Amino acid sequence: MDIERLKNKQLGSVFKPLYVNEYINVKDLYKGKSLEEDTELIVFEVDSRPLAFSKHRMAFHHIAQGYVNESPYMLTFCVICNSGMIMNPVVNKKMLHFYIAGAYNGMLLMADRETESYWDHITGECVSGKHKGHQLEILASHQILRLKEVLEQYPSCLYGKEKMNFFQKMFAKFANWKANTNGKGFLPPGFKDSIPTTIDDRLTKMEMGLGIWVGNESKFYPLKVVKENGNYLYDNLNDKNLFIYISPTTFTPSAIYLKETDNPLFSGDKITFSNGNYIAGGNLYASEETKIAIDKPNQIFLRWYGFVSTFPNCKIMTHANKGYEDHGS
Repeated sequence: MDIERLKNKQLGSVFKPLYVNEYINVKDLYKGKSLEEDTELIVFEVDSRPLAFSKHRMAFHHIAQGYVNESPYMLTFCVICNSGMIMNPVVNKKMLHFYIAGAYNGMLLMADRETESYWDHITGECVSGKHKGHQLEILASHQILRLKEVLEQYPSCLYGKEKMNFFQKMFAKFANWKANTNGKGFLPPGFKDSIPTTIDDRLTKMEMGLGIWVGNESKFYPLKVVKENGNYLYDNLNDKNLFIYISPTTFTPSAIYLKETDNPLFSGDKITFSNGNYIAGGNLYASEETKIAIDKPNQIFLRWYGFVSTFPNCKIMTHANKGYEDHGS
């Protein structure tokens, strides 16, 4: 990586990472009217405990890290390209403390305070510095859920408390508005300059889609292709069957491993299959009392330039798949 191409190095002094020291139950936040039912939350599990952060406020922090039941975690989120991952920030048995070092390839590049090494915020790879070549462990893929869904699906969910002043909250609101995934998005000064002029032009650079990588294979599913097929697709990646769907509540795409090929019914906040199983809040159920364990590939909902910069040889889903017998392009 050509670190000389790193732009906006002053970002580290502007955006403050959230080093979490306190949690509160999401139910208490709702009762105290600190969050509304339609508030979008980034949700994931650490040591089997659901944990949530405000997507809106992560547009300011970009990084949140801490411990749950002595298990370390780090959430990264770049509002510009709409990308984020959950990783283990411990290296050689020591917790590193990460911050935003600048813009590279139109995305945020992290550094750790202990060694000033640079890290990719999607793959977790150290690209320059003392730990070059080290790979942070990817812990999980996150979900974007509305508060109402979190209360229903994860009633014991914890929320990482943040402290933000009025101006920081206003900036987060502005950034979310400008980077709206339903719109054209925007590239602030420095971000645009950090994108190579030779970027892959198979798609327009700001196009939104779901990027998935399994082993040595990676593929990008443009949002418009999924929508054109009734908000779902079936595919096979690295010999594993995938069901890709758009959430009926947050309108963001996700993917799970699912063996059956079926014509799902989208109704209200559920996606129901012919065998009676249904997806709600990112989970698969046989009934209200029976949750079915699912597995998910590494995935991220982001803009084309961000995914192809990270996975330059990725495939693209160019047409709708009706079943697993058609394995895409």
